[in-house]
Amino acid sequence: MIEFIVVLGYFLLGIFVGFVAGAFGIGGGVIMVPFFLFLFHFHGFTADVIPKFAIGTSLFASILASSSGAITHLKNRNINLIMGVSVGIFAVLSGFFLSKIAVKLDARTLKIIFAFVLILVTIRLLSDRQNEDTNSDDLWKFSYFFAPFLGILIGSLSAFAGVGGGIIAVPILHYIFKLRFKTSIGTSNLIIIFSALSASISYILSGLDAGYNYKFTLGYVYVIAAVPAGIGTLISARWGANFTHKSEIKLLKILFSILIIVIDIKILFDVFG
Repeated sequence: MIEFIVVLGYFLLGIFVGFVAGAFGIGGGVIMVPFFLFLFHFHGFTADVIPKFAIGTSLFASILASSSGAITHLKNRNINLIMGVSVGIFAVLSGFFLSKIAVKLDARTLKIIFAFVLILVTIRLLSDRQNEDTNSDDLWKFSYFFAPFLGILIGSLSAFAGVGGGIIAVPILHYIFKLRFKTSIGTSNLIIIFSALSASISYILSGLDAGYNYKFTLGYVYVIAAVPAGIGTLISARWGANFTHKSEIKLLKILFSILIIVIDIKILFDVFG
């Protein structure tokens, strides 16, 4: 009975995370990682490995969330395919190789990196005074030149923080590459499929090499949490994508800001509290 409740709980978490991931193109890691950091203490993991399992499990579930969201965004014509694939290819490379470095860092370092990234995003969002989606889909002329650098950055965030990179991808695609905000969200969903898949594979392989004997794990992926959460995100991410398509830009930016602020507070409290 307890096992069923646990699985159901992770499934419901996935439902919530999937909606948010599909709506804002963030992959879901910004929500799942903090939850997993807290909940995995109750599954017998030691404190030194919990961040690694939290990130690996989050990345695994994010693959399904982003896939579902991307398909719906594509149907709604809110994806720039060429940009998404261009950035995604480099995210694959950096996410895979940098994950091998990330698993060797101590738990506190991983948490600080995660918190620092969220603070930067929050500052940029709060300084935004544009409430209308005035951008077109005519990209900034240097966008494809800088696409590899964005891909490397997103892959790095996937490797070190398990967030898929969407919290950085959406602002950069919108503010620098000049995509419409909704198109930035949809394209971010596509990019995260690449980065999360690559980093997830790397975390699995690194965990297998580490030889931990925890039950129901695949490398650094805790299957009991990853599968039900992933299924939940698969179901609800399309709801979030449709919510984005129907919503006003001002509302989306306000909700995006609130989301990041809440996660900021949680992570900073966890690190320094």
